[in-house]
Amino acid sequence: MRSGSTRLALTVCALLAAVGCSAPAAETDGAGTEPRPAPTAAGGDEEAALAAYTGMWDAVVAASHGDEEASRALDDHAVGAAREIMRTALDEAAAGGNAEGEPVLDPAVTVESPELAVVADCVDDSAWRTGGSAGTAGPRKVDATLIHDGLAWRVSELRIWEAGSC
Repeated sequence: MRSGSTRLALTVCALLAAVGCSAPAAETDGAGTEPRPAPTAAGGDEEAALAAYTGMWDAVVAASHGDEEASRALDDHAVGAAREIMRTALDEAAAGGNAEGEPVLDPAVTVESPELAVVADCVDDSAWRTGGSAGTAGPRKVDATLIHDGLAWRVSELRIWEAGSC
């Protein structure tokens, strides 16, 4: 039997292959949440984009531990295809029970324009497990695209590679 984190990772990878990993740049979350104000300095943009990316992972990890509020908080940090990938993966992993531990992120952000940023990450999810089962073998590469909707940065595209890819 596979662990919840392995199921989560495999589900995310399968979804990426089946539906792609992009969302229209103009798409908004539509959830009625109040985004944080836009930063004004370039360094602030990098910090805010990174906070959106790590906030997405924080929400996913908390939701995998059974926190229903955190699952709703995903809308504050992700839109479009990225949000749907993470929601679908969480739904499928929920069948395995609440997770233990969490992945270790090592993101680097590049703000390419006032409306676009990219994150390159190497996520080690080996300590993120369900039911005492071990996580995946080896860290995995994660590429994310973030858009700025005029109010906040949000992850719009997400590609999670196989274990051992970084």
